[in-house]
Amino acid sequence: MVLMTAKPGAAAASLTRPERPDVRAHVLRAALLAIDEVGPERVRVRDIAERAGMSSGHVMYYFGRRDRILVSTLLLSEDELAERRTAELAAVADPRRALVRLVELYLPTGPGDVRWRLWAQVVARPPRDEETLTRIASFTGAWAGELAGIVARGIGQGVFRPVDDTGEHALRTCRVMDGLAYDVLLGLPGRDAAWAREQAVRAALRELEP
Repeated sequence: MVLMTAKPGAAAASLTRPERPDVRAHVLRAALLAIDEVGPERVRVRDIAERAGMSSGHVMYYFGRRDRILVSTLLLSEDELAERRTAELAAVADPRRALVRLVELYLPTGPGDVRWRLWAQVVARPPRDEETLTRIASFTGAWAGELAGIVARGIGQGVFRPVDDTGEHALRTCRVMDGLAYDVLLGLPGRDAAWAREQAVRAALRELEP
């Protein structure tokens, strides 16, 4: 999927410090710059602090732990992608094209996709607080809900064959895409982003073809 990332050559630059109360958002955007450059696996609080124009201690004051910064950065990127997804899909009248576009937005663009690498880190070290888990569940549920809506619209227009439960179909499709995404992240031979998109669309349409 597409993630907000730094422009080429901008990753090493620092951001202009905000006036409060936007310090947390400022740190998260600095985190995106740092993660884009060195990856979520190797990024240090110091890397983020340098790009934020702050001390490491100041950054830790707002987030407490490094993994908390990574989770919060992922949530920010999901928030922004959700807005983009809703706007883009609302402009696509054809249900089949909308389904394909959702698949494109969902899946990683390649092994270096920052958003999906953040997801991998969060899966490896999941947060334990209920509030964060609820937000994560809301994001995954929103993807499935958007897909279920597209399928229901297609069924109503006679483009897709009716299925017993559009919600269950959407959840299955999202889980298939999750598996395909990790093949792309691993850089497995012959399993690039284009391959994943083709497989995901094929899986989604298998039950829907008239």
